[in-house]
Amino acid sequence: MHLPSLPILAILALGHLAAHAGTQADAAPAETGQSIHINSIRNPELKSYRVMAAGLDAFDEYHALAPGAREVRFKLVTGSRAPADAMQDLALRIAGNETSIALPLAADGSFTLPRSAQADSEDADLVTNKKKGNYRWQPSIHSDGVPAGMRRLGDLRLQCQVTIAIAKKEIPFWVRTLVGTLLRTTDWCSAEQLKLGTRSDVPLASATLLDGERRIALKVEKEGRSFLSPIGDTRYADDTLIELVYQQDTAGTPSAAP
Repeated sequence: MHLPSLPILAILALGHLAAHAGTQADAAPAETGQSIHINSIRNPELKSYRVMAAGLDAFDEYHALAPGAREVRFKLVTGSRAPADAMQDLALRIAGNETSIALPLAADGSFTLPRSAQADSEDADLVTNKKKGNYRWQPSIHSDGVPAGMRRLGDLRLQCQVTIAIAKKEIPFWVRTLVGTLLRTTDWCSAEQLKLGTRSDVPLASATLLDGERRIALKVEKEGRSFLSPIGDTRYADDTLIELVYQQDTAGTPSAAP
């Protein structure tokens, strides 16, 4: 039986649409009431602390994929329709009935998420001071010692595990069942037909997997803002590197690779 390739973002989009349709009526009043108390922003961008903490659990469980990674950072990145100033003065905190923990944001919108038993018990949220709909939440994992302009395959595999752990907390049971049936496994990241799109802050000209003497071109999409990596292909070890060439390099401009 031929199984179709399933881009992770398509799966997550399906799940979020289904979850949104099923909970919109109940969720809107709660968000509005909390936002007035926290930061006076009506319907702010937010994420459940428990949902995000599932990513921390996955990082610990699958850390052997990237033992040189000291932590998982999460990033708030803007969507294609976000206003130009969406990242300006962006602030983030964990907010619950009694919990209020500021989360400093780096210049690239990334942050670390602390463990908090109180935030978990209160079912707290990660709440921004910006309106909902212009941001995506993504994990970012980088092992020490990886050369500039390279990504390590094991890092991307661990990044996938964190992404999927968070997604499974948010999407409905029927979507999880559907995807598991299509992939024939509960470990989605190990399925060869599941494609991981990895975002690049700098537009890419090419992405090449280095397998010994072989150079395997990977698909670059979204005008160079993402590349697809073979995270489920067991022929490639976790230490396999992916070489990234940026569009500004090919134009002769010095690179400021992330």
